[in-house]
Amino acid sequence: MNSAAQLRPELLLGPNPFLEALPPPITFKDLPRALQRSAFSDLPVWALEPALRESLIETVDTHFVATSPVLEPASGIQLLMRRALVMRNPVNRSEQIRVNRIGVANNQDEVTKQATLDGAGMMLSGMTASGKSAVLHRSLELYAPEQVIDFGNSEACGWFRLKQCVYLYVDHPSNGTRGGLLKRILLQLDTALGTDYFEQHKRTVNLDALQAVVCKLLTMHRVAILVVDEKQEKNFADSPWALEFVLFYLTLMNLGISVVLAGNPLAFEHLRPFSQVMRRFSTGGNHELEPATPSDRWWTRDFVHNARKANLVEHWHISEAERAELEFRHSGGLPGFYMALHKEVMRQALRRGGKEALVTAEDFAAAVISPRFVEIKRIALSISEASDQGISDYVDIPPLHQKRRASPQASTKLPVMLPEVEMARVTRLLTNFKTKQTKLLNTEIKRVRVLQSLDPEDARMLGITNDLLASMEGLKTTANSAKQKRAKEGQQVFNDGAP
Repeated sequence: MNSAAQLRPELLLGPNPFLEALPPPITFKDLPRALQRSAFSDLPVWALEPALRESLIETVDTHFVATSPVLEPASGIQLLMRRALVMRNPVNRSEQIRVNRIGVANNQDEVTKQATLDGAGMMLSGMTASGKSAVLHRSLELYAPEQVIDFGNSEACGWFRLKQCVYLYVDHPSNGTRGGLLKRILLQLDTALGTDYFEQHKRTVNLDALQAVVCKLLTMHRVAILVVDEKQEKNFADSPWALEFVLFYLTLMNLGISVVLAGNPLAFEHLRPFSQVMRRFSTGGNHELEPATPSDRWWTRDFVHNARKANLVEHWHISEAERAELEFRHSGGLPGFYMALHKEVMRQALRRGGKEALVTAEDFAAAVISPRFVEIKRIALSISEASDQGISDYVDIPPLHQKRRASPQASTKLPVMLPEVEMARVTRLLTNFKTKQTKLLNTEIKRVRVLQSLDPEDARMLGITNDLLASMEGLKTTANSAKQKRAKEGQQVFNDGAP
């Protein structure tokens, strides 16, 4: 076996300029060490006086701790990137023909009718500060240190010059529109490549035409992986265009472009009924990052120990037990909140000046009421309540740790009457729950109507059959009957109570 194949095993399948331009793949065993990144290891921070070190505090955000929950998502990114580049080997004559035909396609139908590839995707969910974006960015820069690779003339590949964009990272538009996402993709392509695609197409109002342009450009610049981050329930699952997004992602996969969706767990519930969609996204894995519990080994042994190495303070004058308890209580077991607290605690000590910085328990008390952390403290407290009670004051915090909590033992104690303030809060939560259930029912009814209006080809991509549509129609009729019955019962109660 030649040395090139030893470094890049995929080259056993034949030469591939795309893979040869990337670093060798990283084995799963070596992944934790490769992902780890220290914020201050190469900086002479101790030569500075404590007060001056405050200017370096934000550098803590570059610190990355590789824990067991992030290894599988990081591995999935590498799998999807290299898999796409193997499928789209530019040396293969059939691939050259396919790309050229897509390049001259006049509309979306012509793009989708070209020979399709078995592209794939991945889903990464987790609430805010769980570390989704951090692991995605760290993985991409590790596997493709150069996002853009300039290839010169190649007769074997059939091009005079190619500017490849290995990956593209975009945030899902807050307005939840497909046009917003398509134009964000053009903007990010321009940022990476120095092109002006957005200016050329910013006035395009026909979304099918705009989608055809985006598909062609992503194909022509050989984008291997598209990451769509910050998908929230409000900008995706509730969007009337949600199904159009799903079809767009499936189209990209058929073009050989890997798709990674990252966001809040509540934003992905509507994808799960489609087996065809879930199969494609399962190739890279369906991952969820949850807040830690105090007993999680990855938190106590791996994360906290290594996160503390992002340190700008000489002395921590606080017992280990007290420090660990304060850190967990105020971070809610979320890596992002932990680092935010860590920065604020160090800031308190550094601002006192002197020759050496010293952290005490009082610095934790001051940190949690600082203007940079006070709102985070509220969220962390709400996470704790969601874990214990299954409810939260925030609409984007899902129920936590339910699968790991033992069933409570039956209690013989008499119920405790809630104070008036707590009763009002519970009433508000129940009202919100009822409103949400009604909203979910209405959303499902709308979704069935959209599915019934799909073109046969779009329905095939989603794996929708006539039998499935018929069963959905039955569910919709049942749901409508139940809704009408509840409304009638409510009206009867009103009439009975009228004078």
